[in-house]
Amino acid sequence: MKVREGVSETAMIMASLRALSNYEEEERIRSNDNIAEYFLPEDRRSVLIAKSEREKIKALIPKGLYEYVISRTKYIDRVLLEAVKNNTVQIVFLGAGYDSRPYRLKALLGNTKIFEVDAKPTQDHKISLLHKCGIEISKNITYVPVDFEKEELFKKIYESGYDAQEKTLIIWEGVTFYLPETTVIEMLKTIKENTLAGSKVCFDFQTIANKSDLIKTGIKEEEIKFGIETGKIESFVSENGYAIVEHINSTDMEIEFLTLENGNVFGKIIPIMNFLLIES
Repeated sequence: MKVREGVSETAMIMASLRALSNYEEEERIRSNDNIAEYFLPEDRRSVLIAKSEREKIKALIPKGLYEYVISRTKYIDRVLLEAVKNNTVQIVFLGAGYDSRPYRLKALLGNTKIFEVDAKPTQDHKISLLHKCGIEISKNITYVPVDFEKEELFKKIYESGYDAQEKTLIIWEGVTFYLPETTVIEMLKTIKENTLAGSKVCFDFQTIANKSDLIKTGIKEEEIKFGIETGKIESFVSENGYAIVEHINSTDMEIEFLTLENGNVFGKIIPIMNFLLIES
């Protein structure tokens, strides 16, 4: 899992889209992420104020990406809150990046143990921005800095107070795309070996017919490497020792997260995009 010393451009783009969506006039479309903009450089924050500038930005976004990020934000929010209601004791954010859920949902998370796992430079930058903006870091949040290429992931998480005998939700958002298939499979195996039976993993991915179907990001260091072959999602999950709790495809996303009060759909999502919630 390659992690560069600087700030990931992809992470910044995702935070920008979440921040942008929070300005939507249609309440049903807003991501309700009122913290995302605080992670942005000043030049990216300031342009969000004027509607005319926001419309210019939206016109430049690749088709379907904005709608996808809105849907993903809302979906994982739902998964997280349902897990807490069902007495999940700890939540691990793998590759947490600029995820704002531990802060904007803190009142609903209660005393649930939160582990944010990421490269130290990313974490340090995030923490400094939270302090700068006066956003409280609750005592139940633990930062786990990891060198993904050199250190054993779960060894670091255990050292931070993780308990493998507790019911756990792993949130793996926007990460699998950039990993080789062998790495994705190895991570799923590692998670299964280090979580209580019945724990869940939530991640997103794209379906493919062949390698040429992989999305082109235009960012050399963050090229898309992973997808699950169309029609083989269930077998991929079962072969890796899990069961599907919920599979959300692009049509499901549009119906649940992008349908306006008048019945119209806010926008279309590329058909290859998917969310999975799986259980060990």
